[in-house]
Amino acid sequence: MRPILPALALALAACFPTFQTARIDPGLHLDAGVTYLNDQPRNAEPQGNDYLAYLTPSVGFSDRVEIGLPVGFYYQDGLGDRYALLMPYLKLATLGPDSRDHLTVVAQGWLALPANLGLIYGRDMGDWEPQLRLSTIFSGGAAGDDQYVTRYQEHRQTMFALAVGASWKTAGRPAIEAGVLRNHYREGARFGDFGQQTLPRTHYDLFVAFRVGVGR
Repeated sequence: MRPILPALALALAACFPTFQTARIDPGLHLDAGVTYLNDQPRNAEPQGNDYLAYLTPSVGFSDRVEIGLPVGFYYQDGLGDRYALLMPYLKLATLGPDSRDHLTVVAQGWLALPANLGLIYGRDMGDWEPQLRLSTIFSGGAAGDDQYVTRYQEHRQTMFALAVGASWKTAGRPAIEAGVLRNHYREGARFGDFGQQTLPRTHYDLFVAFRVGVGR
């Protein structure tokens, strides 16, 4: 396992959002989630796929507000490089409690630092609920010239994730989603470099996520 300092560097560089549903359920909950995120060569260097595994204790206040604290690990370039993860989130419902439609805003970060911001729409279909999620992921900026460079540290970088999924109101509260991450940046720049030529790069990386949980 890598030491705490690289873990802190990854957290400060932002991170992929943990899997959330559009619906907010009142009470205490504990969820376990995992995300697989495809990767491509960046800056002429081959990259392994990333994995995100976490546990999330959360509490819903009626069906309007939810606060959670995902704790786990981010595995970069396969299962070799492991970073500790602590990314609290706040989820707010925007529609009335009697609506079958759910539209929630999710803000997630590392302590007081923003990591990602998302909008999730779902439609109550009785025993299950399909949903659509759009998230923007904040960049850590141009990376330092060191070995702890992640996909979230690039020059003039913008990242968006679009996903479709579904959740079920059954035992275990299972949920699944699949989507694509658009990662655009200028290749060739590093922190402290001045005046070098950069080239635009855009990658579309596929991901899938799954979670189960318990609660009342």
